[in-house]
Amino acid sequence: MNKQLEQVIQQDIVENTDCREILRKIPKESIDLLVTSPPYWAKRVYNEDEEGELGSEPTPEEFVKVLADYFDIFRPYIKKEGNLFVNIGDTFFGSGAGAWNKYLDEEGNTTSFQKERKEKYFTLKPLQPKLKQDGKLYQNKQLLLIPSRFAIEMQSRGWILRDDIIWRKPNRIPASVKDRFNNTYEHVFHFVQAKKYYFDLDSVKIMGANGKLKNPGDVWDINTQPLRGSHTATFPEALVDICIKCGSPKNGLVFDPFMGTGTSWIVARRLNRRFIGSEINPEFYQFSIKRFLESLSERNKEHGETIPSNTQTHLDI
Repeated sequence: MNKQLEQVIQQDIVENTDCREILRKIPKESIDLLVTSPPYWAKRVYNEDEEGELGSEPTPEEFVKVLADYFDIFRPYIKKEGNLFVNIGDTFFGSGAGAWNKYLDEEGNTTSFQKERKEKYFTLKPLQPKLKQDGKLYQNKQLLLIPSRFAIEMQSRGWILRDDIIWRKPNRIPASVKDRFNNTYEHVFHFVQAKKYYFDLDSVKIMGANGKLKNPGDVWDINTQPLRGSHTATFPEALVDICIKCGSPKNGLVFDPFMGTGTSWIVARRLNRRFIGSEINPEFYQFSIKRFLESLSERNKEHGETIPSNTQTHLDI
């Protein structure tokens, strides 16, 4: 075990494992907030050797059910007054989602790491399963409304949907489509289990035109946050920051079962929350550790802090 890691991880459980396995280390009704961005349907290849990878289901309907099954598994571990924030995107039927033949960065330049990233995680062939067109849901150019289908499925299982937050991306790269408008947003659903739950609105209020603090509303303008190298980052830190502040108390426990490159871990530590995270992709997992250590180093420099040397580690590495 790296000594630096031993020093910086305190009361956190972060593992390179299936998110269902890490639950064995979590007491029932202990999580204050579950915040995550799970894999989308037919959008990425995260684990080429894994059969039954989430997001590879044969139909969008099956994906919605499997995804909701995950949250039913997590449910007993979330406090009755706890919160669940889920970021999820949509796709078009027959769009060839995942297929790329151009390797451009945000400035439109071809780069070797963009080529490597897109070939590895997006692949050069369509990821959507071959489904016969039915002239109804399954017809080319049809927007599948996967987020809406997921939210309704969760409601049918007893979850209470409190917010359908629109994450608008002001820096979204223009699409080449000419027969529809460019998509510039994703959904962030806020679910709870009970009518009375923890929610700290004051922590996320914004300044109004009258000089008084006000409710920020359910449309959040937050830029996407690209990462260096061949990694992707769906979650910008600013978005996770809002969810953690309003959805969990100080020293509360935050869980991200699809941790990716560690954004929720970084923000949770910055906001003085305990954290549990799992990521099944070993490369993403290692990168999340690197990001986390870099964020701590930057924070220590800014505040002149030193890393405590008597902390415990539960880091699986």
